[in-house]
Amino acid sequence: MSTLVTHILRGFRRKARATTQARSAYGGDPRRPVVVYIAANIMEADLVKALLESEGIDTFVTNTAMGQAYGIQIGKLAEARVLVPAELAPRARQIIEEYHIQDGEDTEADASD
Repeated sequence: MSTLVTHILRGFRRKARATTQARSAYGGDPRRPVVVYIAANIMEADLVKALLESEGIDTFVTNTAMGQAYGIQIGKLAEARVLVPAELAPRARQIIEEYHIQDGEDTEADASD
């Protein structure tokens, strides 16, 4: 290899290393979307999205288009992912967990009546 190519490759390597260190040291981009919930289908994901948005958390849902195109309602193709900005993920997970705990308590109380 020529010295110019070697010099360019070393520059790329240094830049990549510096970027990786910065991301690991500072936790990356706080606005980067992260998955906080994997729903069984798009309807469940939309309910979770509505719950989080009612608490003021920007949310969006992704899913596999093939599942919707073929009308698949169960299994991996029907799954939908709820994403929020990384900085809001802990709060979003807490809200989802609180809702599921409350929902479970209501169901148990109704069953015992």
